[in-house]
Amino acid sequence: MRRLWLLFCLALAVALAVALPAWAHDGHGDEDIGFFEEGESNSDYFLRKSDEAFHLGDYERAVQLHRARVAIDPEAIDSWGGGAWLLWSMGRSDEAAEFIERGLKTNPDNWEMWDEAGEHYDFQKRLARAEECYKRAVELLPPDEPSQMLRRRLAHAADKAGDFQTAVETWRGLVRDFPDEAVNRNNLRRVENLMDELAAERARAAGAR
Repeated sequence: MRRLWLLFCLALAVALAVALPAWAHDGHGDEDIGFFEEGESNSDYFLRKSDEAFHLGDYERAVQLHRARVAIDPEAIDSWGGGAWLLWSMGRSDEAAEFIERGLKTNPDNWEMWDEAGEHYDFQKRLARAEECYKRAVELLPPDEPSQMLRRRLAHAADKAGDFQTAVETWRGLVRDFPDEAVNRNNLRRVENLMDELAAERARAAGAR
């Protein structure tokens, strides 16, 4: 069944590659959509054309090109994220989330896909899901990859989602691993102070009963 699905995706992408140049000449856009540049892969072609469509303000076509790209190159993480962002920007939040979740299902062990999903849910204000995605990205991150910025995104997402324990633990880890970074120290102090204030409020509320 998976093989049939892959064959279908490949056939779809090839059909789009053939049809899109003619489609552009048929009044869909002022510029010639063009053919492959020398040495350009299928994946790079769709990325270039989606970027051109975006800069022309043709977001629907840009989304279609991102969809075509991930059909032939499922590990094209930037197209999963870019397509989802475009859908969200056009007011199609549910469709955007469905697209990003397809990317996660297709790339379940790719930390960059989880990071991309975290950023997507962050600007959708789906904060708990953003935290989940960042957390999985951190878990999958290879040891030789820089981790500081990703861990900061996790800490901020946890903070905004109200998961202060994860936030403070993440900032403490960052302070330990990057002791010269004032940003990490300042955020740790901020979250610790917030937790102290919340604990004091709960104590006052309990005492008033």
